[in-house]
Amino acid sequence: MTYEVDDPVSGQRVVFHEPRPEALEVELFIRTGAFVREHVHPSQTETFTGVDGTFHLDVDGKRRTIGPGESVTIPPRTKHGFRNAPEAAHLHVTVTPALRLELYFRAFLGLSRDHRLSIPPDGIPKPLLQTAVIMDEFKAEMAAPELPIAVQRPMWWLLAQLGALKGYRRILPEYGVF
Repeated sequence: MTYEVDDPVSGQRVVFHEPRPEALEVELFIRTGAFVREHVHPSQTETFTGVDGTFHLDVDGKRRTIGPGESVTIPPRTKHGFRNAPEAAHLHVTVTPALRLELYFRAFLGLSRDHRLSIPPDGIPKPLLQTAVIMDEFKAEMAAPELPIAVQRPMWWLLAQLGALKGYRRILPEYGVF
């Protein structure tokens, strides 16, 4: 069984393979102009393997190019992302361990696609309190790159409490996030 999320805002289509605790595997389809804001995975390793097209990924301040059959592995807590993809590409992505990253992607990409969350390549995400609720819920899977995790976790938690008071939810059944 597969599940797919298409987000034209960020220029990504993600097709999830059957979930397994030890690894999340997805097919990632990137459109020209696509972006993913720089981020870190606190305890997960992510491997990008090119299937079609050429993909440019920024890893810890260095540009990496991935063609068909080539792979790049990102260790935990390593800053990575991409912006303004110069061409369409298809990648196979594996993240170990899986943790709850699939649910994060479902929530984030669904909220973005439906214009309920805006995470630009630079600047402040909007609405900030919705971002805080998501970042706090998925703190084991996702973190901002420039702020120490020990500082951002209590910050996201506090902002998430305010977000909950404003009606932003952690449980998003419309995206399969329970």
